[in-house]
Amino acid sequence: QVFVCGDDMEAKQMVMDIVRALGLTPLDQGSLLAAQEIENYPLQLFPMWKFPILLSLGLIAFFFFYCLIRDVIYPYVYENKDYSFFIAISIANRICPILALILLALVYLPGVLAAIIQLYRGTKYRRFPDWLDKWMLCRKQLGLVALAFASLHVLYTLVIPIRSFVRWRISSQIVSQALKNKTEPLDTTNAWLSDSYLALGILGFFLFVLLGITSLPSVSNNVNWREFRFVQVR
Repeated sequence: QVFVCGDDMEAKQMVMDIVRALGLTPLDQGSLLAAQEIENYPLQLFPMWKFPILLSLGLIAFFFFYCLIRDVIYPYVYENKDYSFFIAISIANRICPILALILLALVYLPGVLAAIIQLYRGTKYRRFPDWLDKWMLCRKQLGLVALAFASLHVLYTLVIPIRSFVRWRISSQIVSQALKNKTEPLDTTNAWLSDSYLALGILGFFLFVLLGITSLPSVSNNVNWREFRFVQVR
């Protein structure tokens, strides 16, 4: 992207045409008042990642304390059970998918709001409000952060069978069945529900990764608009 600003619309349009002729993408940044901000832009460190990271940290803090109160503090106070080890994996594995879905929704929500604003104004040639414009510009970063949380959820889920708590619970069930001299029959309904849940999770993560890959500039530049829209809509 090449940032362009100026007070003369004809001159600015001429420069933008030259930029397009060079195979680059011009981005209108408004009047000359934005020149200083544009000149300082190369000196900034990950400017488009600030909002996604701060938003993610805020959501992590909110859901962490909610899960901490619900799964650790409440059982300790009212049932005298120590589940503090849930902080390491159980709570983290519960937070990651929630954040992935919320951030993914925030990727597409500004597009809906932009469409509503355009319909209300009756034109698509007026600039969006600053908050919506900044939100739309960082959608790609929000999607990549959401993909990162989804990947963490997959890793946390894979280590569940080797957890000490899970192995203890399985062994206690085996001992209980041995003492009762009775084996619990296989519940095919629960087996179907479990396998379907895992299969849909794998499929959902595959589509999430596909969505993230097609959003990368090096990949999106090699697909046409119809192919890009097909992946995004699906």
